[in-house]
Amino acid sequence: MDYIQGDDSPELLIADRYLVNTTQKQSMIGGCPTWVAQDITATGSTWLALAPSMPSPRFSELMFFRHESVIGLHAHEYHNGALWVLCAHPPGPSLAEGLGLWSESQIIDGVIRPMADALEKLDTAGLTCRGIRPENLFVGQGLHKVVLGPLGVAAGATLQPVLFEPLCSAACHPTARGVGTIACDVFSLGVLVLSLCIGELPLKGLSDVEILRRRFELGSATAYMQGHNVPAGLVSLLEAMLSDAPENRPGPSDLITIAPSKLFSLRAEIPARTPLMIGGVEVRTPRALAWYGGKYQNEFLSLLQRKIISQWLHRELELSVMSSLIEQAGVAFLPSGANKAVDPTTMVVTRAIAILDPAAPMFWAGRWFWPEAIPQMLAHAEAGAFQPDEQRNIRGIASFLMTSPEVFDAPTLPALQATQIGALAVAARRTGAKGMEQLRRLPYDMNVYQPCLSSRCLKERISLSAGLLQWLNGHLSEEEVSAEDIGRSGFMDDQMRTFLESHCARQGIVPLAQSQKAGLPSWLADLTLLAAAQRRFDKDALSSIAKRALPLLETELKQWRSRTARAKRRAKLSQLAEAGNLTRFLDNVNDPAGLQKDRKMARQAEVEIAHLEQILEDEPNRKAVHEKQARNAGEFFSLLVGIVVSMASIWLEFCQ
Repeated sequence: MDYIQGDDSPELLIADRYLVNTTQKQSMIGGCPTWVAQDITATGSTWLALAPSMPSPRFSELMFFRHESVIGLHAHEYHNGALWVLCAHPPGPSLAEGLGLWSESQIIDGVIRPMADALEKLDTAGLTCRGIRPENLFVGQGLHKVVLGPLGVAAGATLQPVLFEPLCSAACHPTARGVGTIACDVFSLGVLVLSLCIGELPLKGLSDVEILRRRFELGSATAYMQGHNVPAGLVSLLEAMLSDAPENRPGPSDLITIAPSKLFSLRAEIPARTPLMIGGVEVRTPRALAWYGGKYQNEFLSLLQRKIISQWLHRELELSVMSSLIEQAGVAFLPSGANKAVDPTTMVVTRAIAILDPAAPMFWAGRWFWPEAIPQMLAHAEAGAFQPDEQRNIRGIASFLMTSPEVFDAPTLPALQATQIGALAVAARRTGAKGMEQLRRLPYDMNVYQPCLSSRCLKERISLSAGLLQWLNGHLSEEEVSAEDIGRSGFMDDQMRTFLESHCARQGIVPLAQSQKAGLPSWLADLTLLAAAQRRFDKDALSSIAKRALPLLETELKQWRSRTARAKRRAKLSQLAEAGNLTRFLDNVNDPAGLQKDRKMARQAEVEIAHLEQILEDEPNRKAVHEKQARNAGEFFSLLVGIVVSMASIWLEFCQ
């Protein structure tokens, strides 16, 4: 029996198969709003329907990942252009509802080995998890085996608590963490293992700022494990997994074969006996100094320029190579040919931090971030995740990194940062845009699942071009958009235009070159873009758009000289508006061949009028002859009337 959905029904029928009742919301899964979906093609079959608002750029790869310890994706479908993800129900409640106290064997067999096996398969595929946290891990009733929530439904690490992130990303805003590495996932797994060992989260009750302060002061492993009764057989393992140096952490293959009481050798970080004071804080390690250097930049610069930092590194920590590099970085300079708009002190701070802690994220313009996260940061800024001044800061950083990557081409910049900046610059050039348009393009070009960021339709999560076309077609009433607004600003805002341009470019379509766009009114450029998108992505009628464009397009008929041609095309324009095919609608006016023929006929008419006028001017000189001939033949009056009628007809056709 076919399912019939009413217009006012709270139910959604996705892909003519999955029925979702939007009034029955479930607990969030993977950070996404979640509902139960009934498969109407299979009696009694239900799934969870997730509504991701910012899917991972790697979603197309992660959706096919399968592992017994990960909730796999059953399907992904679209409804009105919005992405819906269908997955199985979790086996039980999440660990956020209660960690419990697990034994050493339960942790090894039910957590470490299965999770490590999943991480190894992800690593082999060139992917990361970035979602190991209590609310995203589920345990079946009476079982001691964790299952991870679906992957890719949220951008990497944006939902991770600071507690579960290694320092290289914990210092960043959640949107600035990037996809990270498997070593980041191993750290998160270590925090989970420790939490299950002690039955609660470490550093419980502390704020994120206080957690970071303690970790930089003591090291993450010590800060987390201090004062807790950790099983002796897991102490060495946890010290390795929670190491702040990524190279010290065990790989997934090491964890798969883990045995109780296995020992890991670590390169210990020896703190300085005499601390260095900065911002009123005592620091004893280069890593802590790097973090506080970003927090207290002016004081950090002063210490650099007075060579106090280089002397401290050499005398207290015996890091002579680092000391030498820091001393060189303390001299304010730029590479030859670099952008002169760069503040030299900004570059000094960035390089000094990179020398002190090569594993740290990039620090620029007062912000910690990984360059690969720039598109994600721009998307969240546009979606309102940042204050206006922070939005300007992020756009400024993004613009500089994309247009001046050579500034960061220095030996002291970590290879990973340099690689990410290079990739960002290449992606920016590939857009073919400049300035603000380039910044708007990047989130869409780097993530095909990125929903349109227009404030007009953001909540609709539209990530398909056809979905945006139909949404726009249904939201162009006079109450929503006035005729004056359309005439002045067009049918779309900048984000809608950029969204469609990105999707068209992905298919090799360039509706309008920049030079052409600059010469057209906004509404006509929008119509041209919408027509191109309709041809490629959506065959459904866009009658509402065409009808709102009708009065504006009728004014374009003035370029036709023939009154008859204008009347015919105006009548046809109304018919085409009803049909809603924007390409034919535009072609009725934008007809170069027809227009050329019309102008040719107009020029011929002008020549004919000039010829007739010449005849009339010459008439007095030949009046006597004509009168004699007219008297003889009775034709003069008829000839004169004929000339006047011809002139009037031509004038009415082409000169009105």
